[in-house]
Amino acid sequence: MKKRLLSILVCLLTSINYAQTFTPTSYLGYEIGTRFTRQDKVVDYFHALQAAYSSMMKVEKYGETYEHRDLILAFFGTPENLKKLEEIRQNHQNHVASEQLAIVWLSYNVHGNESSGTEAAMQTAYRLLTDKSEYLKNTIVIMDPCLNPDGRDRYVNFYQQYGNAPADLHKFSAEHKEPWPSGRPNHYLFDLNRDWAWMTQIESEQRVQRYNQWLPHVHVDFHEQGINEPYYFPPAAEPYHEVITNWQRDFQKEIGANHASYFDKEGWMYFSKEIFDLLYPSYGDTYPTYSGSIGMTYEQGGSGRAGLAVITQVGDTLSLKDRVSHHVTTGLSTVEMSAKNADKLIKEYQLFCKLKVYRYKTYVLRSTQAKLEPLMALMKKNGIQVEMITTSTQESASKAYHFQNGQVETIKLMQGDVLIHTTQEKGTLVNVLFEPKTMLSDSLTYDITAWTLPFAFGVEAWAVETNNLKGTVFSGWPTTLNQATTPGCYAYAAEWESMKSTRFLTELQEAGFDVYFNEKGFKSQGKTYSPGTLLIPRGENKRVDFDQTVIKIANKNAVNLTAMASGFVQEGIDLGSSSVKKIPNHSIGLLAGEETSSLNVGEIWHFFERQMGRSIHLVFTDDLEEALPQLTVLFVPEGGISLSENPKVKEWIQNGGKLVVLGYSVHDFIGKDGFDIATIENKSDSIKKPVSFSKQERDQISSTITGAIYECEFDPTNPLAFGYDHYYTLRQGSDPMNIKANNVFHLKNDAVSLNGFVGSRVKKQQSEASIAGYQSYGNGSIIYFIDNPLFRGFWENGKLMIANAVFFVNEN
Repeated sequence: MKKRLLSILVCLLTSINYAQTFTPTSYLGYEIGTRFTRQDKVVDYFHALQAAYSSMMKVEKYGETYEHRDLILAFFGTPENLKKLEEIRQNHQNHVASEQLAIVWLSYNVHGNESSGTEAAMQTAYRLLTDKSEYLKNTIVIMDPCLNPDGRDRYVNFYQQYGNAPADLHKFSAEHKEPWPSGRPNHYLFDLNRDWAWMTQIESEQRVQRYNQWLPHVHVDFHEQGINEPYYFPPAAEPYHEVITNWQRDFQKEIGANHASYFDKEGWMYFSKEIFDLLYPSYGDTYPTYSGSIGMTYEQGGSGRAGLAVITQVGDTLSLKDRVSHHVTTGLSTVEMSAKNADKLIKEYQLFCKLKVYRYKTYVLRSTQAKLEPLMALMKKNGIQVEMITTSTQESASKAYHFQNGQVETIKLMQGDVLIHTTQEKGTLVNVLFEPKTMLSDSLTYDITAWTLPFAFGVEAWAVETNNLKGTVFSGWPTTLNQATTPGCYAYAAEWESMKSTRFLTELQEAGFDVYFNEKGFKSQGKTYSPGTLLIPRGENKRVDFDQTVIKIANKNAVNLTAMASGFVQEGIDLGSSSVKKIPNHSIGLLAGEETSSLNVGEIWHFFERQMGRSIHLVFTDDLEEALPQLTVLFVPEGGISLSENPKVKEWIQNGGKLVVLGYSVHDFIGKDGFDIATIENKSDSIKKPVSFSKQERDQISSTITGAIYECEFDPTNPLAFGYDHYYTLRQGSDPMNIKANNVFHLKNDAVSLNGFVGSRVKKQQSEASIAGYQSYGNGSIIYFIDNPLFRGFWENGKLMIANAVFFVNEN
């Protein structure tokens, strides 16, 4: 008996010592909060924890970043529950009555330089396995320790290089001055916390795919804010979107109260119900909320300015240890409250999935296949079910709100119409993404107030109140084709209609083809060809394997080709006309660096490299003079760059260069000699009245536009408008401008926004404001994009406009 007790004691002491070797401190060789940990060591630590606690923890690699760093999830549960993890997931997805476990998902470091998050994740993981393991009796905890490893390592590497030993607490020190573009964004400089619904980035797409396989009851997104800010936790600020349930609102308050009890004991400062609202659908709190979770953001003071320690404005020292402690506390408090309220969380989630009572029961979409394809792809990524009318029908729908004209009408369904119902499990998300008008309970918001997808994708749409429309379940069109060659044809022609057209052009030019386009429409063999049609003449491409290569590239990109028997057409210009022009294989540059918006640089970079498949040159502003002779097109992103008086740039344009200027950078050219752009004077003679201090913040928003959608008028024969039948712009700047020469896209007279907040003082000023246009400058041209057509990579209908600027505008 004594031997047996001794053996048990030895085993117990051995297991205790073994577990203690896997504390973050013992494994990493330093205490959490005294150094920053690179992603590879974070991943190694989680695998080591799994080895030490294999019955309670499982690590899964779910993907890689653009820079090939691992993306991982860690699952925590009791030994019994961890063995049946897949069964638990399926029971949750199927809403079985016997479901007993609350599923909690903790997400850290979506912004790479908000660096306390991943450090806190390691500490929280260890404590869930040790002194807080009782929480796991009623929960499954899923943890993503770093959503943005590329950005985080960019920050950690910066700090390792410039950080003093010991840390310099003064804000003017180099270790508190991150260089451009900072560690906040991912590889392509996107803000991953604005990308949940759009999934333009590979990190988001891989993560959300896995997230939608679980759809947890609770999701927390851990962040950091300015160094002088106290800790923020819910309840969130208004506006709440109207679809958010009373339960989702109330449980935020309960969790907030529990956090407050811990912070009160420690004397830590905190706030709630301010700044961080629940409206824009692509955040790490709102996207889960619209999928049924209790979605929440937690914000610790810190970010890239904080380093290991820094002196705040009140003279306190904010340390990484403090920041980590606060995040660990709220993370564990969240799991604690979820465990205590598991039954209620399960019940309310199942009600959320069952009850979909919205005004609009179905959204009907109508457009060309090319326009609908990217929208259907986005629906598929989001797990949203889609139906299509696949045959001729006499079915009609009354009480149909037409997005484009704002009228309620009766519509007759047509073959090819797409139906998306709000009665499906993802119906709440459908309702938010497609709603014609966003209801604002408060106009003081943290982000844009409109994102209506039919406008973003340029498709005709109706919102239908009745619930009687039925189609055939539709999963999308083929991503490749199987067209055959037409040996001996004079040329192949392809419509210019979407991003797949740009990829087709890119691959043809890379294969050595000379590709042409028509400036004017024509008719041949009974078919009408719009301006901008891609033409690949056989006689101009004798050095390549003509038929086989053209067809192969077209089939790969699902581009429909028409074989033209002759260059002599029925109506309009013949193919040898001077109005049929060769498309140059441009050398494209993109300015980058301290005076540019990293977000806009990333949008342009990703657009060309990942969406079009075309290489471009990233050029730092200091290297511009060296780069110019090698470039034919130069993009000037949003920011504070001044080029309007640069003699080298002027000479380059005059010699045939093409300068493409976006957003606020347009201001640099206003009022300067030779540039055809001006600010529209404010005709209002109203004098602004003094405002009390308490109302100043709200008064300021009356002069702003926070992401409102407007319909544009445009000249469809202009090369900048090739491929367009409608365009809707997402307007974020309130300063109206006028492009004097080729004012291609502009707002209507007395323009009114279709959706989104527009301040009262700037509403009337938007009449006829320019959106996009260009001017000649010597032998070259300057293209102005006053609104950003590439906003966050999801404004799909703006993308072709950028391609038009590069390939068609002022091509002689």
